[in-house]
Amino acid sequence: MPERCMPDIPDEIWERIISLLDHDRYLEPLSVVSKTFLSITNRLKQTLTISEPTMHFLPKLFYRFPNLKHISFCNFPGSPDSILRLISHAHFPLESLDLSNNKFFPSDAIRGLPTSSLSSIRSLKLSKLTVLNDLDLAAIAELMGNVEELDLSDPVDDYNVSGDLDMTGGCLGITDDGVDLLASKLCNLRRVNLSGNYLISDKSVMSLAEKCLNLEEIVVKNCTFVTQNGVGFALRSCGNLRSVGLLGMDLTASEISESLACARNLSVLDFSYMNVSDELLFAIAKASIPLRKLTLYHCKDFSFVGVLSLLRSYPSLDYFALEGVFWVSDRSIIDLSKFLRHAGTVKLSFCSRLTSSAFFTMLKNCPTLSSLEMEKAGMGQQSFAVSNVYNPGIRALILGSNKALSNECLEKIALCCPSLELLDISDCPGITRKGIGEIVRHCSRLRHLQMSGCLAIKSLGIDAKLQKLEELHASGSGLNDEGLIVVARKCPALIKLDVTNCSGVTCKGVKEIVYRCTRLREINLHWCRDMGRDIVAWMVFSRPSLRKIVPPCGFVPTENEKSLFLLHGCHELVTVHASIHKTATLQETSLVFVIWIQVSRLERTRVEGLKTLKLTRDKLVMERNRLQTKDGLPVTF
Repeated sequence: MPERCMPDIPDEIWERIISLLDHDRYLEPLSVVSKTFLSITNRLKQTLTISEPTMHFLPKLFYRFPNLKHISFCNFPGSPDSILRLISHAHFPLESLDLSNNKFFPSDAIRGLPTSSLSSIRSLKLSKLTVLNDLDLAAIAELMGNVEELDLSDPVDDYNVSGDLDMTGGCLGITDDGVDLLASKLCNLRRVNLSGNYLISDKSVMSLAEKCLNLEEIVVKNCTFVTQNGVGFALRSCGNLRSVGLLGMDLTASEISESLACARNLSVLDFSYMNVSDELLFAIAKASIPLRKLTLYHCKDFSFVGVLSLLRSYPSLDYFALEGVFWVSDRSIIDLSKFLRHAGTVKLSFCSRLTSSAFFTMLKNCPTLSSLEMEKAGMGQQSFAVSNVYNPGIRALILGSNKALSNECLEKIALCCPSLELLDISDCPGITRKGIGEIVRHCSRLRHLQMSGCLAIKSLGIDAKLQKLEELHASGSGLNDEGLIVVARKCPALIKLDVTNCSGVTCKGVKEIVYRCTRLREINLHWCRDMGRDIVAWMVFSRPSLRKIVPPCGFVPTENEKSLFLLHGCHELVTVHASIHKTATLQETSLVFVIWIQVSRLERTRVEGLKTLKLTRDKLVMERNRLQTKDGLPVTF
C-alpha cells in the first residue's frame, strides 16, 4: 500500500503486531508493503541460514539485519572462517550458532568474535563435523562459557582430510578428558548430545552428571563404551534430568531400577535398537516417574504384557513410538489404545502385522491424537471392521510405503479426518486420482501433501479444495500437465513444488504453475526431460518470488544467461556435483544444476544500472543484448 495510505499507528505498535508472526518467511511479503514495514521487518529478522549463493551479499545482509540471533552454516559447503570474521564486526546478539556438516571447528575464527557475542551464545551445534576433537572442546569451554545446549553428535572422523593431521593430544576424536574439561567449564549446560563418539565412556557421562547441575537432557546413542553404569549414575545424580536417549545399549532391570526411582523429573525415554526386557518395562512402570514421551524404536525382547503394564501406569503419555516390533497386531492395538487417550503423537511404523483395523481403532479410541504414523504397515487390509470413526483433531498422517493402501481406505480417511493438514502417501501404488480426489475434496485445510512414487496419480481432480496447500511433493509420480493445471488453479498458496522425474510434465504445465501461483518459492524439475532450455529464463522473468529452481536435466547456463538472471534478481547460479559412489567412473558422474534465486525488493533496486521495478521485459532483453555485444558473444536466449 502507498505510504500515505498507511494507518497512523506508531512503529512500536506495528513492531509488536508483526513480532507475533511465528516464522521468518512471513516477514518478506510485509517488507515490500512500505518503507515503514521494511524497516520494522529488518529489525525483527532473527534467523539467517548461510549458503553459497548468499555469500557475496553477506555484508549487505548483515547491515540490513542488525538483530540476528540465530545463524546457521549447516548448508554452507566451504570454510566458515571468512564469514565468521565478517560477523565479528557486526556485534550480533547471537543466541545460537550451527556449524554442522563442516570439516573442522573454526576455533581461530571463533576467537575473533566479540566477547559480547560469544557470551550470549546459548546453543551450539557441531553435528557431523569431519573431525572433532578434545582441542575443539577446550576452545569451546574457554570461549563459550554460557552455552546451555550442545550438539557434538556423529562426527565423521575422516582422518584422511589432511596428510599432516596431528595424531596426538586427542586429535582423533572426543575423549573422556575433553568432555571432563567441558563439563568443568560449562556450568549452565542443560542439553548435550554425544551420539556417535565412540571413544567416550561412562566417565564422560559421570563428569557431566557431577559438574553440570542443571543438566536436563543427555543423548548417548551409539557410544560403544557408555554402559548402564554411566546412565544409572546420571539418573541418580542429576536431579533436573528430564530426557535420556540411548541406542544399542543393554539395560538390566535389576541394575537400573534403583536409579530410575531416583530420577524424579525424568519425562522422556528414547530407546533405539536395544534389548528391552519386560522386567525393565515393569521397573519403569514401578518407578512412577513423570513420563510423557516413550520411544521403543526397533527394540526387542519385550512383549505385549510389558508394554501394556507400562501404558497402564502412564495413561497421560503425550508421545508414544512403538516401531519395528514384529508382534504388534490389530488385536493388541485395541488394548494399548485404551491407555493412549491423552496421546498427541503415536508412531507405529514398520509393524507389518498392523492393518487398517489398527489405524481406525487408534483414531476412534484416542480423541486427542493429532499425529499418527504407520509407514510400511498393512494399511489397506483389515482383520475386523471399525465403525463410527470420526476424529477432527488429526492434523498429520504419515502412511508411506503401504503397498496395499487403496482408494476406498483413503476415502474413509478423508471422511474421518476433515482437519488434516499433512498427508504422506509416498510409494503407495494402489492410490489413483479417485482416492486422492476424496482427500483434496474433504480436507480443505491440507497444507503439505507428499505423494512421491504414486505412479497411478496423474491429477488431484477438478473437485480439489486446496486453498491452503503450500507444499506438494510428487517426485516420481504420474502427475502430468493436466494435473499441474489443476494444481495451479486450485492451490493459490503453493510455495514449494517437486515434480522430479515426472515424465508427463512439460513446459505447458510448469508455465501454468509459475503464472498462477504467485507465492511460489521453490520448484524442482530435475529429470523432467520434455522441456525446452528456455524454461528457466522464463520462470525467472515471470515469477520474482522464486528462490530456488532445480532445472530440468541437460540445462547448462551460459555466462550471459547468468548475467541476465542476475540483473533480474537471480543472485547466484550454483553448479552442484551429485553424490558419487566409490565405484562410479568419472564419466558416470552427473551434475545437478541448482539455481538459487535470491530475489528481494531491496536488493533488486541496488543492482547497478538497472531500475528493476520500472523496466519491462523488453528492456531487460535489450540490456542482455547490450552485455552480449560488449563481450563479443552471440545473442542466445
